[in-house]
Amino acid sequence: MKTDFNHANVLFYLKDVVVFFVTVGTCTFLLTAACTFSKTTGTIADTTPAIALPQPPGPLLLVPEPESVLTQESFSTEGEVAVAGAESALERLLVPNGAIVSESVPFHGIIVQVAGRYEVDPHLIRAIIFAESGYNPRAKSKKGARGLMQLMPSTAKSLGVEDIYDPEENIDGGVRYFRSLLDRFDGDVQLALAAYNAGSRHVRNYDGVPPFRATQLYVKKVLKFHKLFKAEMVARTGRVA
Repeated sequence: MKTDFNHANVLFYLKDVVVFFVTVGTCTFLLTAACTFSKTTGTIADTTPAIALPQPPGPLLLVPEPESVLTQESFSTEGEVAVAGAESALERLLVPNGAIVSESVPFHGIIVQVAGRYEVDPHLIRAIIFAESGYNPRAKSKKGARGLMQLMPSTAKSLGVEDIYDPEENIDGGVRYFRSLLDRFDGDVQLALAAYNAGSRHVRNYDGVPPFRATQLYVKKVLKFHKLFKAEMVARTGRVA
């Protein structure tokens, strides 16, 4: 009886030991697996690039509307090239003392005659022709102005000019038109020149020379040419006028 009891006790305790070690092993395995999974998940989370969330739209950039046709830039390229060409031609006619030889200026007789007809300073008309066309009777701008004084076809028609490229007709029409501008602006040469270049409407709207760079350059150049032509007369005749 005693032997059977001992064997039973040993088997009972062995069973408990086996259950204990299986339980500990299972718990250890589960704990290790849980730790390993946690570390792996953390590593993946750290290396996964952040997803860029859509940002709210910023303020819209409004595209500026195109400027009016009659603005500074509409005259700049064409006007400055014409003025630069005229100034270059003028410099070729200058003699060392800064005067101009009258015989070298084309259409001098027509200019003097027409200017006298409409009571306009002939030196000013010569200066306008220099700035407008550089004395090229076949000159034509991109906007359609033609001839020595760069008349628009519609303007030439209203002035009764039949052949816009004819030097005498073109000068006559241009001087008559400039005379009308002088009368409109009470003899103010700068305003008349600005109106000849940019139009009377802009001179009235701005109550003076419009703030168009090419128009201001045009007025400045014509007045410069006018001064040089008058200096030529003084040097040649000794008279101011």
